[in-house]
Amino acid sequence: MNTKKLSRRGFLLKLSALAGAVASGFNTVSARAADAVTGHLTGANLSGTSEQLKFLLQLDAPIAHRVFTLDKPDRVVIDLQNTTMQGKLKQGAHDRKPITGIRYSERDNGSLRVVLDVAEQVTVKSSLVPDGANHLLTITLKPNGKGSTGKSPKPEKEKPKSAKEPEPPATSEPSKGKFIVVIDPGHGGKDPGAVGANGTQEKDVVLQVARKLKARIDREKGMKAILTRASDKFIPLRERMDLAHKHQADLFISIHADANPSTRVSGSSVYILSETGASSEAARLLAESENSYELKFGGRSFNNTSEKIASVLLDLSQNAMMDRSLNLAKGVLRELSKVNNPLRRRVESARFVVLRSPDIPSMLVETAFISNPTEEKRLRTADYQQKLATAMFQGVKRYQIAYADSGQANT
Repeated sequence: MNTKKLSRRGFLLKLSALAGAVASGFNTVSARAADAVTGHLTGANLSGTSEQLKFLLQLDAPIAHRVFTLDKPDRVVIDLQNTTMQGKLKQGAHDRKPITGIRYSERDNGSLRVVLDVAEQVTVKSSLVPDGANHLLTITLKPNGKGSTGKSPKPEKEKPKSAKEPEPPATSEPSKGKFIVVIDPGHGGKDPGAVGANGTQEKDVVLQVARKLKARIDREKGMKAILTRASDKFIPLRERMDLAHKHQADLFISIHADANPSTRVSGSSVYILSETGASSEAARLLAESENSYELKFGGRSFNNTSEKIASVLLDLSQNAMMDRSLNLAKGVLRELSKVNNPLRRRVESARFVVLRSPDIPSMLVETAFISNPTEEKRLRTADYQQKLATAMFQGVKRYQIAYADSGQANT
């Protein structure tokens, strides 16, 4: 038998399997394996222009998917079979033409539906390709010039779903009941962080500050704190972020102790994420230093295509969270100013990997300079650690009052 040629029977079997996949309406890498594949939507991004916009979805498995358009009103529907959302998608209005709004829902059959409301009719194409350990589903939208309803749908006025034209149901996030703050003591385990002249290790003092901050938050009615590490343990940056998503955190705070070649430099500083460049050269260098520990002690690079997409839906929700992160950071910096003389009177920003959670307001606090002999000595004392923790709590509490009590903490 010539193994280089397909038998008639083998050809017919392959053709039959392909026909079944096409009839189901789902695109798969393997039609038979698709039903058993389950996965998560872990990231998304928008790129391109209004003439050709690309909606990229990062998946952790080669799941079956279906992409189609509906009209009256115009929209693009993306069905992901056996898929759940890791994190949250920022729903509501979006100004990225032709997209005017984004919605999603987890359906009873285990699939995830993402709906893109569009300002005009579009032609769509999709492709699923491997990307390291993940898979990227790219949906390309091109306006076809066939008119527009000009309106985005309101969920309460949509028609009921039917077999011929399935409608996306509304999605509501479950209430956690408490305001959740995830506190991240920097470094840990084999990663000591900065080390003072007298041998004080950053990983130790920031853990003590974090524990005191957690205790203060836990005493407050309606609030709860969770530590990314409660002991001297190395936790990769990605896992710290994932923990915040797992607990549906309202805030994420990473605590550190800075260092400088000059022993005279002192004071606290507060940082938020910037995806467009650092606010100063000092902020850029600090971010590079903090991010470098990830690779130095066995973490993963954040420079490939998947990581640029970020953990969850970066472009879709970052702007709103950046504003809230800034308000949070300003409040904390104001309180820290009562404890010591801040290094800078304004909130700085840079590309800190650990802050790349677009659906969670996040900040990084450099409590003091461990390289300064006076501050190193203070950082070792329980009294100074408590003052730092109390200052951060006051800033967090101010944020909670401003946002959570009005139901806007993380929506």
